[in-house]
Amino acid sequence: MGVKAALIGMGRMGSIHLKELVRLRSEGLIDNIMVVDIDDSRLNTAKSMGADETFKNIDEALIKHPEAIIIATPTTTHYDLSIKLVNKAHLMVEKPVTVKLSEALNLLSESRKTGNMVVPAMVERFNKTAEEAFNIVREPIALSMVRVGVIPQNPDSYIGVIYDLTIHDLDLALFRLRPMMAIIAKSMLNRDNVSLLLNLDGVSVNIESKWVNSSKLRVHTYVGLSTFTVADLIHGLIYSNGAVKNVNQGEEPVYLEDKNFLEAIMGKTKPFATLTDYISCLRIIEAVQQNYNVVPL
Repeated sequence: MGVKAALIGMGRMGSIHLKELVRLRSEGLIDNIMVVDIDDSRLNTAKSMGADETFKNIDEALIKHPEAIIIATPTTTHYDLSIKLVNKAHLMVEKPVTVKLSEALNLLSESRKTGNMVVPAMVERFNKTAEEAFNIVREPIALSMVRVGVIPQNPDSYIGVIYDLTIHDLDLALFRLRPMMAIIAKSMLNRDNVSLLLNLDGVSVNIESKWVNSSKLRVHTYVGLSTFTVADLIHGLIYSNGAVKNVNQGEEPVYLEDKNFLEAIMGKTKPFATLTDYISCLRIIEAVQQNYNVVPL
């Protein structure tokens, strides 16, 4: 028996999720796929892609009692939808789950009351190139993470580059290093450009993120006491110890995160990311915004 899954939002990310949900239905993890969107043409696309049912209203879908809900709507709607739905089903929410730390803490409280998970969709945790490159490092002392992306057509709805791009690398740094404290040594922040220099329990972490008119770049550099590794996350290349390695990503990261979410609901595994992980990212982001220097994690 699989679960009943609802996808809210059939934009770019929603379409990617639907493709993987259809595959996961064929593998027996899903019994029924519902898609919710206010746009008829998008709902028609969802039907053509394999959705079992479509709705223009969330409440109509809730009558069907979905056990898993993926929220892939515009950024500014994520918190309102999550706080409404957390008592209805387990949630996976595209980043940013919330913009404000207070909202995330409130959502965590409601999640604990209901027993329903709220999983942040931190898809870069499934990037095999980043994983393999970091595993080469012995006793890391410095990380440099550069991420450049094309400015969205509606940038204001994305709030800013820190919630669109920076948050991925910040999450990866916290995920790999598991620090107890972050010290913000230097920061520069505006809508289109972010530069952070952090000290995470003694490891120097430099994060650079930028929206540009046309370009895409994802490059990480990991320095250990005796190792130096550069990872091109887009092309799956690792440069280390004078050698170049091509990394086979294997399964699509979105497929892996959707599968993990469903299997976590079934009790087969643990969720790949938690709301408390996301809250750690927000603590640092709000500290940068408010000019704080020390952040307990």
